Amino acid sequence: MSIVRAITDFLERLGGKTIEVAEKPVRSIPKGKSVQERLRALKELQKEIEAEKSEGEKEKEMEELIEWRKKEIQRPFSDRLADAMLRYFRGPIESLTSSFKGLDQDLYRANILTPPDRYVALMLAVSVFAGIFGFLFAYLLYMPVETSALVGFLGFVGGFFYMRHYPKMVWKRRVAEVERAMPYALRHMASLLSAGVGITEAILSVARADYGAISEEFELMLRDMRTGSSFEDALMKFDEKMGSENVSRVVKQILRAVKFGGNLSEVLYKLAEDFAFEYRMKLVEYVQKVNGIAFIYMFLTIVMPTMFVVGILAGSVMARQLVMPVETLAVILLFAFPAISLIIINMIKKGEPR
Repeated sequence: MSIVRAITDFLERLGGKTIEVAEKPVRSIPKGKSVQERLRALKELQKEIEAEKSEGEKEKEMEELIEWRKKEIQRPFSDRLADAMLRYFRGPIESLTSSFKGLDQDLYRANILTPPDRYVALMLAVSVFAGIFGFLFAYLLYMPVETSALVGFLGFVGGFFYMRHYPKMVWKRRVAEVERAMPYALRHMASLLSAGVGITEAILSVARADYGAISEEFELMLRDMRTGSSFEDALMKFDEKMGSENVSRVVKQILRAVKFGGNLSEVLYKLAEDFAFEYRMKLVEYVQKVNGIAFIYMFLTIVMPTMFVVGILAGSVMARQLVMPVETLAVILLFAFPAISLIIINMIKKGEPR
C-alpha cells in the first residue's frame, strides 16, 4: 500500500506541474429557439471572422511598410533625392539628358553605376541646393536682394557645371591612381609569370591584392572574360576606358608578347622600371616647382592680407571714415584670401607627378 501511495503522490505532483497550453476557443453557433436567431448568430460570426482577416491583412501591410521604410532609409540620400526629382520632373530631365552628349561614357569611365537620367536629376537637385545656399549666404551678409539673387543664380550655375564635370574629374583621378599603382602591379604580375603562373591567374592575383583602382579595373576585366569576352577584347576595353598613354603602352606590349610569343615577364619588368624612372624624374621637377611656388604662396596668404588691412586703415584715417564697408572687408578677409590659398594649393596638388 505504501508503494501504491508513493506512486499516486508522484503522479499528483507531476500533474500539478504540467504546463497548461491555452487553446484558442472554438466558435460555435449558439443554440437558438428559432431559425432567425441562428441566422443572426451566423452573420455575427461571419463578421467577426472577416474583421479578424482584415486585421491580419492590416498587420501584414504594416510589416511590409516598415520593411520598405527600413530599406529606403538604408539607401544613399543621393539616390532618394534623384528618385524624388525624377518622380516630379521626369519629362524635363529626360529631355535634358538627351541633350548631354557623352554623359553615359563619362559615367562608365568614372565607374559611377548610375543611369544618366538619374544622374541628371541629381545634378539639378545639387544645383538647386547650391543656389538656395548662395542666396541665403549673401542675404545673411546684409547684401541687397538683387545681389543675393545674383549670388544664388551663380551658385545654381556653378553647382550644375560642377556636377556635369564631376564624372570627368573622377575618371582622371582613377587614371592617376591606376598609373601610380602600375609599376607595383606590373612587378606583381611579372613575378608570378616568371614562376610559371598563367596570365589570367596573374591578373586575378592583382585583382585580389590591395592596389586600389587598378585592382578594381582588373576585377572588371576578369568579369568581362567570364561573360564571354576574350582576353584581347577585355584588355582593349580596359585601354579604351582609361584613355591613358601609359596604360595603352602596357596593353600594346602585353598583346604583342602574347601574340608573338615573347617573354612577358621580362617585358613587364622592363615596363615597371621605365615607369618608376619616369616617376622619379617627374618628382624631381615637381620639388623644384614647389620651391618656387612656396614664396608666392606665403606672399599671397600672409603678406598681402596684412598690407591690405594696413592700407584700408590708413585710407580710413586720412578720409576720417571707412573707405570700405565692414561687411565687404569681412567677406574679403574671410573668403577671398582663403580662396586664393585654396587655388594655389589646388595648383600644387594638380602638379603632383602621377
